Order: sequence, then C-alpha cells, then structure tokens
Amino acid sequence: MQHATPASSKTLSQYRIVGINLAVILFVLSAAAIVPRNGQALVIVAPWSDPGRVIDVIGRAGGSVMNGTGAPYAAIAYSDDPGFTLRLFKSGAMLVLDGSLAFFCRSTSSL
Repeated sequence: MQHATPASSKTLSQYRIVGINLAVILFVLSAAAIVPRNGQALVIVAPWSDPGRVIDVIGRAGGSVMNGTGAPYAAIAYSDDPGFTLRLFKSGAMLVLDGSLAFFCRSTSSL
C-alpha cells in the first residue's frame, strides 16, 4: 500500500484549490450571461403544469408575452419595470433567464 507523501499531498491540495477557483469563475460568468437584461426574459414554468400557466405567470408579474417558444411551458416576456424578474419568481416561474436564450426551447428549426 502506498502512502501519500507530503509533496503529493501538497500537489493534490493545490489542484483542489485551482479546481474550486475555476468552478467559482465559471459559475459567476454563467450567472452574468443568463441574467435577464433589457426587460426581456425567458420564463419557464414546471413542464407538468397546465398549458396556459406560463402566460398566467407573466401576466401576474406585470409583463407582456413577446413570443412563444416551441415548448408550452416557456415564453419570452417583456417589462420595463424594475424588479420584473423577482415578480416572475413570486408569480410561480421555475426559472427566469435572459430572453436571448430562447433558442434553447425551440422544438423546430426556424428558417
């Protein structure tokens, strides 16, 4: 059986520190990229909810539906009001992302 030497233990510790730092950087950059901006938001409700649920959530949050997606549980919403994202969550949205990410919800290619 091999025992970890102090040098290999130190190297393993350094790898862990670098890995944790990279994970934090990736998380922060991802969060900055998906936060809704310009009043546009991709609103996603539970996939098992009623088909009109996403429209109801957007309406209760004070927004308007800009466009649908290929999925009945997602839509692109718009509002100029500050705090729109928070109101979407309070109204029942499961996830609120930047509206430019809506192409992930397309079920068919658009020409």
